[in-house]
Amino acid sequence: MNPWSDVPYADYERHMSHETVGQLALLNEITGEKVAQRYPQTVAVYGACTGNGFAHFVDAQTVYAVDLNPTYLAICHDRYDPILNKLVLVQADINHENIPIPPGSVDLLICHLFLEYVDLDRAFASFRQVLRPGGLLNVVLQRSNDTGWVSNTGVTTLRPVAAIAKEVPDETLRQHASPDLRFDGLQTYRMPNGKSLISYDFIKAANAPQVDEDENGTDDWLTWDR
Repeated sequence: MNPWSDVPYADYERHMSHETVGQLALLNEITGEKVAQRYPQTVAVYGACTGNGFAHFVDAQTVYAVDLNPTYLAICHDRYDPILNKLVLVQADINHENIPIPPGSVDLLICHLFLEYVDLDRAFASFRQVLRPGGLLNVVLQRSNDTGWVSNTGVTTLRPVAAIAKEVPDETLRQHASPDLRFDGLQTYRMPNGKSLISYDFIKAANAPQVDEDENGTDDWLTWDR
């Protein structure tokens, strides 16, 4: 079982919002910036967890929250379904399952601290499948800078997650995006604990071929539309 299935949502939020980590607030801010740049009608968030940043999507027509942990999705629904036009919950593990979002439908795809835990080939196949031509993919990656992957905040339930994490080098990221997800800039943020977060933007090329995600895995998935 994926260790993310066993991390209580309160522990995750407590760790991410700890004063020595500060990642929850920054990721929220980055999401807001991307919404302000694109005014998207359809948004997908891979690794949605409990919905950090979803308050910025109030003007979107459809928001897809993708996560493997059903408790995280239930919390996300309770918090944000009342304020969003349409929130679609997608419970799936991208390492083993396809993501059932209509092809070419997504204007903005948010992927924050997600690629470090998943198969990159499967993830980018899904990105290409769901993004519309001209759509924006925003990826945020962590750089530990020799400080250890998970900071010591007193939250011990994240230790199994750290065991499966892997840093994604800049070159590896760009190789997986090339050629049809065009690099469109990055920004680096230095965090209180010595780590860095790097926010990358990629634009799906107008002439990019459509990817058939069924070629990359099974279609055993569960979608909640509540």
